[in-house]
Amino acid sequence: MSHDEPRSPTDLLPVLRTSVKRLLASAAALTDDDVRAPSRLPGWSRAHVLTHIARSADSRTRLLTAARTSMDLPQYSDEAQREREIEEGAGRLAAVLAEDLETALHRFLMGADGHPEDTWDVPVRWLGAGLRPVRGTVSSMLREVEVHHTDLATGHRPTDWPPRFVEQELATTAEALRERTDAPAMVLLADGGQVLRQVGGGSGPQVSGPAAELLGWLTGRADGTVLTVDPPGPLPSVPAWRS
Repeated sequence: MSHDEPRSPTDLLPVLRTSVKRLLASAAALTDDDVRAPSRLPGWSRAHVLTHIARSADSRTRLLTAARTSMDLPQYSDEAQREREIEEGAGRLAAVLAEDLETALHRFLMGADGHPEDTWDVPVRWLGAGLRPVRGTVSSMLREVEVHHTDLATGHRPTDWPPRFVEQELATTAEALRERTDAPAMVLLADGGQVLRQVGGGSGPQVSGPAAELLGWLTGRADGTVLTVDPPGPLPSVPAWRS
């Protein structure tokens, strides 16, 4: 998935700060029993999700440091490191998880806010994506916060996602689907025809509805029951979302 952005990443920071505030409020309300409960992600408890977001923030702080200092600091050394950090952190108490999450996210926000404007296009080493501009840290951090807030299963739904995030992410997700051979042919029509996205060559049924519901369905975070298919029929079967 592309990490390129048409505007300065700092323009997105106010949206991210609000999203972080809402996530931290949800995390702070969880008890020790709550964090042991299953999340929306198969095999992961809420504690796994909270740990994952915190370590994701740390990994992007590393990338900011790498771009600013020219140090060779990859996002993660490998996938095994990422998975190990999540498993090791998932057994902690709720208060410890919430504090860790707050510290990691605020550290990233401070780093992004003070990042030199002339270094946003410096290439850094993303896990599984190779060298890409560091500017993608902000938009991808917003994605991590919003989508995984929903995965906590605490009531945060795609309809709660910020409109700017939905607009940008729907375009990015449709673009990624166009590049996948396992994606069905369809046309996505969002918000009364204001946003049109073609997938799989643009043939196939038209799937329409609110942009947030479309994005929620495409990312596996909504069942798509409020969407309309034309000609009438079942929703196309979309492949598993890759962030």
